[in-house]
Amino acid sequence: MIAAEDVQFHTPADVKHDWAETNWFSVYLPEPNIAAWVYTIARPGVGAMVCDIEAFDRIGDSPLDALYYDFQQHLPLPDKLQSYSLPNGLSLETSNEPRDYYIRYIGHDDTEFDWHVHGIMEPYDIQDPSMDPLATGDRSQSGFGMAYANHFDMTVHVTGTAKIRGRTFPVDCVTVMDHSWGPRNEQLMGSMGWINAAFGQDYSINTIWSRDLSKEGWDGFTFAHGYALVDGRVRGLKSGRLRATRGRFQMPVSYELQVVDIDDREHVLVGTPVGQHPWTPYSNSYVPHSSVRWHAGDRVGFGLAQENCPLDRITSGPYVPRSGS
Repeated sequence: MIAAEDVQFHTPADVKHDWAETNWFSVYLPEPNIAAWVYTIARPGVGAMVCDIEAFDRIGDSPLDALYYDFQQHLPLPDKLQSYSLPNGLSLETSNEPRDYYIRYIGHDDTEFDWHVHGIMEPYDIQDPSMDPLATGDRSQSGFGMAYANHFDMTVHVTGTAKIRGRTFPVDCVTVMDHSWGPRNEQLMGSMGWINAAFGQDYSINTIWSRDLSKEGWDGFTFAHGYALVDGRVRGLKSGRLRATRGRFQMPVSYELQVVDIDDREHVLVGTPVGQHPWTPYSNSYVPHSSVRWHAGDRVGFGLAQENCPLDRITSGPYVPRSGS
């Protein structure tokens, strides 16, 4: 169970260099088709904070296609995770912990965020068997290894404004934020997917998958954890299947998602990326990151799909000479 104090640092006394504490916040702006996010990785073992603030508005396969980019890897670690300001212009304050957050960002090129993030559900603890029917007590079986040793997801309602390169847009969307803490070594990270869909405050889906990069079709993903939020009630998911059709550079061009909740209700979603970006949150990772238009029956929603492809795993194995070498 996630408590109010879990918005604070969980730094162990014998903290190692690879201990990490992460937060993810994002918005989707339908009219300009913009996905924007704030992602932080605190590394108390080395005294640094990574802060990635980006936005995209199109199907792209290069970082040059990004609408906005401010990714800094060596910011000073703040004293408090629940209340801080960073030299890059980002500040965060929590309230009604662990549900509510206020994010203020003043960046470059006339870009500013002013987001009120309100949790519309209890944070979903993937390690709590009272919430998650697939919680086993083995924290390495998170879908992302020990990187999700402690992890919660939460459907949120975000309001405010996003000013990007001089254009101001109102923010009023339902999306998912998450928070993780534990060892997160950047070497040989897990291959996984974090995929969600929101159709309004009454219905949203969030899922975590492990991925086998050597397989395609329905065999490419194994369901790990997730929930459906239906009419204010959180329903843990007990099984699921996911299939992605791919284009260049592992970028998905469509998704089929089928999950079953604890009430034996099946949720069937079909999704098409409407924005896409090759994301590199860690130097060893390549992440196809998509904003997705989802269909569930006659309802249309939006969400994010992130698939971690560890480059050191992909390039591992015996040396095979290539043509021309």
